Amino acid sequence: MTDEEPWTADLGTAPRGEKEKAAWWRAACTIAAYRDRYGITDDRTPLGAAPESTSQKIDAIRARAALNRAHAITNDEQSAQQVRQTAAARPARSL
Repeated sequence: MTDEEPWTADLGTAPRGEKEKAAWWRAACTIAAYRDRYGITDDRTPLGAAPESTSQKIDAIRARAALNRAHAITNDEQSAQQVRQTAAARPARSL
């Protein structure tokens, strides 16, 4: 899996923090494994079409949870970055 695959755009950008980046990659790899196992070639969405078999439905739930984790990690990173930028833009308070 590479970040050059079109479907990875929906995962957001990998975070900078080491722990966060590792968690994000685990989630991305779970989704990539799901796509590989079920031969998903639709690049518009990470999870492809609705699952058909019972086993695919179970795996799709796991892949959806991984996608949600990737989104949460990305959103947490973006929120932290916005806080840092806002703090840096404020003038220093004098005592």
